[in-house]
Amino acid sequence: MKRLFQLFAIATLALGFTACENPSENTNNGEIAISLTADKSEIVANGVDKVTFTATVNGEANDKIQIINLKNNSFVENNTFTTLVAGDYLFKAVYENKSSEAFKVTATEPTEPLLLLSADKQSIVADGEEVVTFTVTLNGEDVTANSTITNIVTNLTLEGNTFATDAIGEYLFEAKYESYTSPQVSINATAIPQKSLTLKASKMRIKADGEEKVIFTALYGEDDVTASCTLHTTTGSEIEGAEFATTTPGTYNIYALYNNTRSNTISIDAYDPAIAGQYEIGQIYEVSGSKGMIYAIKGDASGNTWVYLCSLDEADLQWSTENVMCNCISSKGAWNTYDPFDPTYSKADGGVRDINNYPAFKWCMEHGDDWFLPSSQELQWMWDAISEGTHNFNNASVAKYNKILTDNGGMPFIETYYWSSNETAADSVELIAFMEDSIVCLEPYKTKVYTVRAAYRFQI
Repeated sequence: MKRLFQLFAIATLALGFTACENPSENTNNGEIAISLTADKSEIVANGVDKVTFTATVNGEANDKIQIINLKNNSFVENNTFTTLVAGDYLFKAVYENKSSEAFKVTATEPTEPLLLLSADKQSIVADGEEVVTFTVTLNGEDVTANSTITNIVTNLTLEGNTFATDAIGEYLFEAKYESYTSPQVSINATAIPQKSLTLKASKMRIKADGEEKVIFTALYGEDDVTASCTLHTTTGSEIEGAEFATTTPGTYNIYALYNNTRSNTISIDAYDPAIAGQYEIGQIYEVSGSKGMIYAIKGDASGNTWVYLCSLDEADLQWSTENVMCNCISSKGAWNTYDPFDPTYSKADGGVRDINNYPAFKWCMEHGDDWFLPSSQELQWMWDAISEGTHNFNNASVAKYNKILTDNGGMPFIETYYWSSNETAADSVELIAFMEDSIVCLEPYKTKVYTVRAAYRFQI
């Protein structure tokens, strides 16, 4: 899977209809007979007069039948159709990729004055502040000032031509002017969006010299709350102000708190100034006969420093062809990769797992000794590095690192899901979205095909 695609059912149906004009083909040689009828074939284009359809399969009603307006390839809701635009309309009933013969409905111009109610938006936030503004016209002439607009749900007449509410729900409105009544207009009042707290860093890696600093910015929704929030490390200490510097090499995981809301955690690497220039993020390095790009330099709890590489290439593969637990349940780094194939973690039948049943693992290990499928934490570091902590694929840094890859004969990162080695269930795995923090994979199943990058680490 090289890109995420959203398939629209209407577009697919529209393509299919152009090939369904022959009635003999539509009935599938007599096996399926789809019929579409209606209570009338002519309506007035006033938004009120309607036609009601009846669709059957082999003479019987079926709730899986869909009725399509061929003029714009839209679905007909509730089996009824109204319009404000005069003209001829064709409709078909569709069932299991077969369709009925077309049914024509003619909408004629109104002979009586037409009163219309329109709104400047169809949806508002139920915060009591956002308003929808209505306009009433009679045959195109604005008569709003002399009309009444009624909220049918509450049976209350608006004072003026605007509406706001703090109650979530769908509201119906109609207008009256003299003896005329307009078609109804629906307004949807939605919940107030929950704001998230996002912490951003000016850089992800600094010298542990006490002078080079990381400058943090905290956004609550779109509001900058840096001055009002507090910054903390995951070890429990609080950071003064919005800057961080240290003389102690290591990895520091930092998050913000504001109004009892916790932000994302940012991993900052403080490295020994003595190794400056030896190992840098984005540097190409060759190990085990394979080249990789340095994406992280991390210290561990024992005081060791590790350099992490990602492969120059990537592949679209299944995590596995079978749904069984493989003991890949924690962020154990490189060793996570080898657990499924270690005799210590054999199957219940006593056999070692077949590497051929684990395509993503096999592909990573084929890069050379000690290359592995990264854990979710190691993969998150990769995403942190190429996006420089923004977690925005359109950030200029992604293009910068992709150019390093392609200049060295590699393949660029893409905006998609990447496999980690971490299991969440017998059939599911944790994936990292190289897109936005708010995006999660809804189908993280091992037998699906997603993208994989191999990783390697060595101690310095």
